[in-house]
Amino acid sequence: MIMVSNAEIEKLFGWKKGKAGVYAGRNILPDPVQVLSCGRLWNLEDILFTAAERGWEVNQEALREIHKSVVQSTPDTKEVLQAEINSMRNHLRSLQDEIEKKQKQNQDLDDASQALERRTEHQRAKLVYMQNEIAERETKVDRLRDEEKRLDEWITVKRKSVNKDNNS
Repeated sequence: MIMVSNAEIEKLFGWKKGKAGVYAGRNILPDPVQVLSCGRLWNLEDILFTAAERGWEVNQEALREIHKSVVQSTPDTKEVLQAEINSMRNHLRSLQDEIEKKQKQNQDLDDASQALERRTEHQRAKLVYMQNEIAERETKVDRLRDEEKRLDEWITVKRKSVNKDNNS
């Protein structure tokens, strides 16, 4: 994106100094991309689009000068691309590290989940064992009650027999 100020816009259209500011104030120009303490900056493409819409004639020499100044001030393309590649590589490494960290966390969660499942299964087995123990003990208690009942009946029969013998 090529940025231009009031001065470049006025050169592009052959306007007197200050006219770009007036047009900006009246919203004839598009909104600036950035407003700095030294002035407003517009995207050149936005300005050229507005010029085409309004039928303003563009001073081609001024446009070439703007492009020439941009090319001269632009760092070597190879250096810029290499810097972007290095930045992207660093970002990629950081994303890979984050992915590995998330995978480790997922593995830790999977391990914890499996351990919990094993403990749960162990507790279920323990519960079944205890339920069986309770059922066996209840069966023993029932047998003991039945036996106690029979003994009570036998004792009652024996007492009656003894009482009968004593009364006779």
